[in-house]
Amino acid sequence: MPKAAVTFEEIEKAERLSAQREFAASLALLQELLTRAQDGQIRLRILFDVVTCSTWLNQKEILNKAIKELKRLPEYEVSHSFVVMTQASALVDFGRAQEALDLINAILRTAILQKEDFQDWKYECLFLKGRSLTRLARCDEALRAFDEAHSLYADGRFETDMLLDRSNCLSYLARYDEAYDAASQVLNRGEEERATLALQYMAECRMWQSRLPEALKLYAAIRKRLPCRLVQEQRVETGFKNAMARLEKLHHQGRPS
Repeated sequence: MPKAAVTFEEIEKAERLSAQREFAASLALLQELLTRAQDGQIRLRILFDVVTCSTWLNQKEILNKAIKELKRLPEYEVSHSFVVMTQASALVDFGRAQEALDLINAILRTAILQKEDFQDWKYECLFLKGRSLTRLARCDEALRAFDEAHSLYADGRFETDMLLDRSNCLSYLARYDEAYDAASQVLNRGEEERATLALQYMAECRMWQSRLPEALKLYAAIRKRLPCRLVQEQRVETGFKNAMARLEKLHHQGRPS
């Protein structure tokens, strides 16, 4: 009896799991789908998803098998670019920013990313380049990469993350008002965890500026939103206590805050 054809609903279910970072569950489903996928384009889409999951899970044998099959399909240049972007994204999260940057710079020089049809991939590569440079504390370069990405898509899908990384870079460069402004733009973008992280960046900017009452209000707002996956509670508590101690010291000295 022939196996049932793969449906788009099944693929989308696996991709939702991957988007939620449930890579193991997604990969298991994708591998089963590959046993039934006959259509070339559907198989290509599943293989791309397998590359994503196996990269994040560091399942090298599965990854190499998927790449080997991709090499047999038409237009491997496109597949290769996707593989490299996926690896670079994972490397950034794994704390291997220089390796990620080397991959990104190489792919940005390829002809395929100059084509109009692949500007969304170029945008993602520029975002990853900026993020890698941020991790390497090469903040002026990171800001230029973010500017270039923003020039392609003014409100692209990585805009919230770019605003946070911009804030981080600008704070590192002691451009605190600009850093504060970048972080504040995250607050109304409907992403609660990132908004909490943005409040932390804003509070820290005000601390660096010795604007202690403002910092305390921000820290108080953050404490009400904890726990948050993106925010270290101890860092918030330390900032709050430091702001309180500095403000009390100023009051004891009879100086305005």
